[in-house]
Amino acid sequence: MTSEFLTLVVNPGSSSRKYALYADGLKRANIHFEFENENVIGKIEYNGEKHTKTYGDSDLSEVSRYVLPLLRDYGVIADNETLSVIGIRVVAPSKRFAQDVLVTNESEADLEFVQQRAPLHVKTALAEIKQLKNFFPGTSIVIVSDSAFHSTKPEWAWHYGIDTEIAEKFDIKRYGFHGVSVGSVVRNLSETGLLKPKTIICHLGSGSSVTAVENGKSIETTMGYTPLEGLMMASRCGNIDPSAVVAVKRELHLSDDDLEEYLNKQCGLLGVSGSSNDVRQLLASEEQGDARAKLALKMLVYRIQQAIGQMAASMSGVDQLVFTATIGERSAPIRERVLENLSFLGFDFDKALNDSTFEPKEATNIAIASSKPVLVISTDESSEIARRAEQYIKTN
Repeated sequence: MTSEFLTLVVNPGSSSRKYALYADGLKRANIHFEFENENVIGKIEYNGEKHTKTYGDSDLSEVSRYVLPLLRDYGVIADNETLSVIGIRVVAPSKRFAQDVLVTNESEADLEFVQQRAPLHVKTALAEIKQLKNFFPGTSIVIVSDSAFHSTKPEWAWHYGIDTEIAEKFDIKRYGFHGVSVGSVVRNLSETGLLKPKTIICHLGSGSSVTAVENGKSIETTMGYTPLEGLMMASRCGNIDPSAVVAVKRELHLSDDDLEEYLNKQCGLLGVSGSSNDVRQLLASEEQGDARAKLALKMLVYRIQQAIGQMAASMSGVDQLVFTATIGERSAPIRERVLENLSFLGFDFDKALNDSTFEPKEATNIAIASSKPVLVISTDESSEIARRAEQYIKTN
């Protein structure tokens, strides 16, 4: 093999660890670890082949030690090849991490400080960084900011209605997230000539947000200080009156940490329905007459429609609408329900085309001829993380 620029992409989650290897910007392999039947199962996909290995670990905390051996065991990289850079996506409410940053002792200490503010969103990434330093000594690690894409928002879109001196001192701003995903979608649309001047992008998954993109730049998004703000999501409540939060805390006798856990993990679709955070399950339950499932889905769709209107207002209009991420790419019923009330913005869809669109390989327009474009596009966070990590190393 010739010497190539090898980038390892790391995207840690609460229930899985995902890695991908890129060679000169092209994906070469995927590696996925999850915990099944009291064992860690590692899966590698390379060159059209899939292989599985079982490990005796009791959790996922140190699975990064297996990444390099897997890549070498299956001939993905040669024994004499080394990684050029590691890129890891980080969600952190902080001015410091509103741009891509190299992992150093200083930046790691800063991330530990931010963890005290947003433990649920920083803890896993910080733990993963510590493991990567152990198992890949000497390899540069780039923190790829999930907020950086939103750095172009105007000043008034950054602030809450609090004393601006307090906001500055304690970094309490509307940073916005899903920037890696939205950035990848904007790049794809731009490269294929499909990007319109005023585009609204709906990233709908277990976490969801809606972003206004004007001339390729973010000018507003629904998430704020943390990913908790904005839409109702799978298990996050979304927008809620702070006094209602105080009431929940008081009535349920919750600590600060318990409260954050509750609002992030026990609310949203799960909390309203009382049964599931999975849209597919809720659609089935609704069919069987489950009133709470019906309410949860109605609230989900209603909040998305409101956010689309909000984003259109922030740009004084809209030229196209885009759906992406797990629900956006896969759920024709949710797309249909969202679009049913958007003809006032110029959006009308082809039902048959919508029903047949599922994780499209290329951007697919599900609108009728007389409508503004409604695109369904698969997001590619992994490639975006690889591109930005490589770019950081080459320019710094």
